[in-house]
Amino acid sequence: MISWHNAPEYSYKGYIYRPDVDEDDEGIRKAWHRCVSRIDPTDELVSNATPYRWMTEQEFKEFIDVMAKVTA
Repeated sequence: MISWHNAPEYSYKGYIYRPDVDEDDEGIRKAWHRCVSRIDPTDELVSNATPYRWMTEQEFKEFIDVMAKVTA
């Protein structure tokens, strides 16, 4: 189950995986996959990966690599 207490911590190419948890009216928790820049905290990337589990470290790294190409 997704919980604030078991969120993984990843870091890659200056970004940190900082997921948020949103709980709906029925008690179902969903993850928001936020990736925040270490240098500029206002530089935030949000992935549309499945909200029912955390991103794996590999998924996080692939997302950062893709976003680096798109924003370059």
